[in-house]
Amino acid sequence: MSGNHHFKSFAILIVVSFFLSIAFFGGCEKEVEKIVTKVVRDTVTVTERDTVILQIIAVDAINANPDSIAQGGSVELTVDVTASPLAGDLSYAWFATAGSFDVAEGDTVTWKAPDDPGAYTVSVHVTDGTYIGIGSRAIGVGMYAPTVTPYYVGGPSCACHSSVVTAWQGTAHAHAWATLQESDHAASYCNPCHTVGYEGTAGNSGYDEAPIAKFENVQCENCHGPASDHLTGGGMEVSYDAMNCGKCHEGEHHPYYGEWEQSPHNFEVGAEWKAEFGTSCWGCHEGVAGAKRLSGDLSNFYASGTVSSRPDTTEVPVGPINCQTCHDSHSSDNVGQLRTTADVKLVTSNGESPVITAGGAGKLCMQCHHARRGHESNVPSGRSHFGPHSSPQADVLAAKSGYLNVAPAGFNWAGPSHLNIENSCKTCHLNTAEYGGPNNPAVTGHTFMPTPDACQYCHGTITDFREIPAADDFDGDNVVEGLQDEVDGLAELLIEALVANGLDTTGVGLETALGDTNRSTLLQREVGWNLVLVESDASHGVHNPDYAIQLLQQSYLYLTGTLPKNMAVVEGDNRVVMNW
Repeated sequence: MSGNHHFKSFAILIVVSFFLSIAFFGGCEKEVEKIVTKVVRDTVTVTERDTVILQIIAVDAINANPDSIAQGGSVELTVDVTASPLAGDLSYAWFATAGSFDVAEGDTVTWKAPDDPGAYTVSVHVTDGTYIGIGSRAIGVGMYAPTVTPYYVGGPSCACHSSVVTAWQGTAHAHAWATLQESDHAASYCNPCHTVGYEGTAGNSGYDEAPIAKFENVQCENCHGPASDHLTGGGMEVSYDAMNCGKCHEGEHHPYYGEWEQSPHNFEVGAEWKAEFGTSCWGCHEGVAGAKRLSGDLSNFYASGTVSSRPDTTEVPVGPINCQTCHDSHSSDNVGQLRTTADVKLVTSNGESPVITAGGAGKLCMQCHHARRGHESNVPSGRSHFGPHSSPQADVLAAKSGYLNVAPAGFNWAGPSHLNIENSCKTCHLNTAEYGGPNNPAVTGHTFMPTPDACQYCHGTITDFREIPAADDFDGDNVVEGLQDEVDGLAELLIEALVANGLDTTGVGLETALGDTNRSTLLQREVGWNLVLVESDASHGVHNPDYAIQLLQQSYLYLTGTLPKNMAVVEGDNRVVMNW
């Protein structure tokens, strides 16, 4: 066999080569000899010398958490290094295109970002004095690239809604971040309620993933959800669910939501509710219609123009009276971001059309809590639902809407009393208390139930409203009791007198009997109106003691022609009394 034939038939058994692709990360290289054996089939063995490249120090990664930071923020950087046994002791040197390091050496450092937004490069050189590895990475400052949709975009993107944004800028929500930072208890666990974006899936941006200025404060997206799809023509979430506010306005420091849950305003809106309250009631009895009414035409008690007239096809689900009904998250035009503190128009009665101008923030409550019906539509011919609408508190506070013909002409009727307290309803029904430690949670007053504590400034230390003493014996039982007991005693006297006068209540309630002309006389309806007005007020006289006592006493006298011998009679205002 010839030599040429042997060389033509040789094959390579082993070939070793290394290909290194270096992008951000690189290292010092060293040439090393590698013995490569080639075998010529059956005949010749040849030994050669080849060259390969080994990497002694390699920078694998620079870890930053978070990936993006706010202008002027700080981030901790840690370098991951792979070193071969040929490397000696390592040292580290850090560099950046802007910003500064707390220390220039070490495998872990803190980098403080510059004040201008942008993408900046940080680098590290790792060396043992002979060999070196170099690594770099970009860090976004004031910028973030989300990975899922929809994602948070931040307030500046809502500029199309300029009037709403301008109004929002005056609210406490627009300054929530500064308020937190200026407090003495700022902590990272507070951030979810003072910034945008702690809800939804990972990668949807927001302050939790991009702690930058445009996500600070409570903004549109806190309530309406991530807006990225909206910017390309999609819709936005509109929710009147109380939990929209309750997710932050809750806890022992500010238990608004928990207290509201216990309040009469939190009622179940179901089939029974829809059967009882037609759409003509929704302006006061349904949360969404109430919100729109209080922000618009206060005389519109009907659902028309606010939600569909059919309860099963509303533009948003019907619901109870809640946060959004009374508060406008977009505007601070009124104290407490209330939807309105406009003057309150009462029902035309006794030849006048009263307007309540006093009462401050309490006028919001009065927009629903007033009589709506006067005695002129009830007394002459009766009515199936006799009496004022079931919440005439504003009328009683203002000393209006009673049937005054029960008293002689020129009788000196009392005027307002508790209406003149600053913020009226709010002062007593939303009494608050600051957080006092783990065993003393804050009180926000949002159960809307008055507390004796609210009365102590004027009435001294009491533990029950019935401890507030009456000025005299107004029900004629020879005992001076608490004010509420005196008023209740008067109401019982009048009920007994109506029955004795022939009012037929057999098998029906008092109001039904009064409204039925077959069961009641005009005289009984005249005095019955005042009785129902005082009882529907439900304060047992507290809202306006003199007026409540006068209505009941004068009605009793008008019906029976006499008063109990020992009754102290209120003749005028401010508890001026005369003994009967």
